[in-house]
Parts: sequence; structure tokens; C-alpha cells
Amino acid sequence: MNHHLVILCVCVLLVSCNNSQSNQTNVADTPKQAEVASNTEATQSSGDGIAGYWKLILEAYDDNGNKILDDAERKKGIKNKYTFRFNADGSCRIQENFTGRYEVKTEGGSKVLYVYRKRVVGEEDQDPVPDVYRITSISKNEMVLLEKIGDLTFWVFERAG
Repeated sequence: MNHHLVILCVCVLLVSCNNSQSNQTNVADTPKQAEVASNTEATQSSGDGIAGYWKLILEAYDDNGNKILDDAERKKGIKNKYTFRFNADGSCRIQENFTGRYEVKTEGGSKVLYVYRKRVVGEEDQDPVPDVYRITSISKNEMVLLEKIGDLTFWVFERAG
């Protein structure tokens, strides 16, 4: 009987220690999560994030297949008109004809932009197949995207607002 009582006490102690450790972990993680959230908000509000109005100023082709927009490729690029408005809440407007949503994910060490668009009038609420771009560079004033289909076309955008 004493043997069962000892085992029961040990089990109670182990369970209570385990609960205490998980509470400490949750408390320790909370400041880190708040810090990450505040860093993300600070980045977007400072203009370094993707949120904002972007106008396509150049379409160029990756002639040498290195997935880097070289000066020679930039010089041979053509003017094009296309716009994105990325909102901080994840919604977006593409040109004047489409609305949708976007996500930026990290895949294989690269930032990848997924744009899910639908027509402004009369389309269902389910996500269509996204347009997918690798973000090759982004600064306060310029964003360079590489279309994931074929990895051949660079889109150079200028921040317009």
C-alpha cells in the first residue's frame, strides 16, 4: 500500500513540474512574439515592406538564366503598364479590374509573393490559382519580381504611393 502511495506522489510531482515548465515557456515566448509583431509593423510603416502602391516600369528577360537582373538585361527591358496595391491587411488590387489577396512566404531561403486575384464583380469567394513571384529585391522605392513560371521574366516596380 505504501508503495502505491509513493508512486502516486511521484506522478503528481512530475505532472505539476511539467505544467509549471509549460507555463514558463508560454510566458517566455509571449515577449518574443510581441517583438516580432512590432518589428513587422515597424518595417511596413517605414516603407521597406511590400504594402503600398507599385507601378510596373520595366519588364525584362533573364537571357543568361542566372535568375539575377543584370545591367544588360535591364537595358534591354521594355516599358509596360501594370499596377499592384498591396494593403497591410493582406488584401490587394491588381490594375483596376481585379481585387484579391496576397501572401509573402519564405521558401528555400527566398521571399516568394503569392497573389490570388478575382474579378471585381461576380466571382466566387474561393481562391483561384495564384500568380507566384520570387522577390529578388525590395527597397523603399523599387521592387524586382521574378515570375516563378519558367523563371524568365523580371518585373521591375516603382513605389508610387
